[in-house]
Amino acid sequence: MPAAARRLIRTRLTWYCYLLSGFFTVVLNIQGNIIPFLREELGLSYRTVALHPAGIAAGMIVAGALTERVVRRLGARRALILAVGGSLSGIALMLLARTAAVSIAGCVAVGLTGAMIPGIIAGVLAQAHGAARDQAYAECGAVTYACVVASGLAVSATVALGLGWRAALLLGALLGVGLIAVFGRDPIAAPPPAPARGQGGGLPAACVVYLVTLGFGVALEYAALLWAPAYFETVVGMDRPAAAAAAATFAAAMLAGRWAGSRIVRNVAPATLYPAALSLAAPGFVLYWVVATPAAAIAGLFLLGLATALLYPLSLGLAIAAAGPAAAAAGARSALAAGSALLLSPLVLGGLADSVGLRAAVLAIPALALAILSGFGMARLLQRRMVPPAVSGESA
Repeated sequence: MPAAARRLIRTRLTWYCYLLSGFFTVVLNIQGNIIPFLREELGLSYRTVALHPAGIAAGMIVAGALTERVVRRLGARRALILAVGGSLSGIALMLLARTAAVSIAGCVAVGLTGAMIPGIIAGVLAQAHGAARDQAYAECGAVTYACVVASGLAVSATVALGLGWRAALLLGALLGVGLIAVFGRDPIAAPPPAPARGQGGGLPAACVVYLVTLGFGVALEYAALLWAPAYFETVVGMDRPAAAAAAATFAAAMLAGRWAGSRIVRNVAPATLYPAALSLAAPGFVLYWVVATPAAAIAGLFLLGLATALLYPLSLGLAIAAAGPAAAAAGARSALAAGSALLLSPLVLGGLADSVGLRAAVLAIPALALAILSGFGMARLLQRRMVPPAVSGESA
């Protein structure tokens, strides 16, 4: 498709979607950053602490199964208000928590309702921008990762200023309230009617495979983030403060990759950009794991971040394109894929590290990259078999 046909025209609705995605990310990441404070304040065990992110992930899985029905029943505008309102209720529970049960319930509420946001806006952006949806997803991803950085800084700043971690959560809540106040009355077009069962009502096989690769991409990102600080300290031999600083390279690369990708995708088809970006994982891992000197490992982690940066937005865009008239359902199921990865990754990756050691466990990174590449190839093959060439070219 010509680049001009994929030109993105940003509207109030576009920015509303971007900022909503940022809001959900802020809430998620502030929750992650406050866990050490909650653990100390409530005297929680590590096992109980682990139930907080597990609660969010479980809520996300349920949200992935229910989002499409909620949108059909309420419409996208009211469904988004419900999602933000539910997230605010989860924030309130965490703010008021004096027991682990209450704080975990808050995490479940955030996952169950907040995770509806990315599922809904995936369909809204696809419907609003058509062939330019891939650039919209990439830009949304850049905003999202900027909010990852901002949320960590917000917790650090409020604690350093003596305001406490609850002040950071309040800032996140104010963002949600502000978005609904400014954009909540704006109309959002109804999604196209869902295909009847037996008439293409299910998700096409290629779409399902793309969603699975999306989950693998989330797992790959988690593996790099989870192990980087300990890897730099125990394997590369850096002291703890330097290791923590070096691990931040991954987040910087993710942000840079998503910003650059939002520009590149204007002129390069996602089906071409996807394997090209992923190919950076090979030299990145060689520097990170094989060479493993401090400078090489930092450069390698940066390349791994660039390779990972576009996996989520491009997987989402390819899944939406492959879904055809079931695009709204595909967007909703993306939360199920991401939530499953977030729920299972800590268990699998942690068990692997305990069993074979950290350095050997890091081999999960290239294994996941190969699984993603294989899934991408399988999905493309399924599309070629099921879709006429002319139509297939348009969706690429």
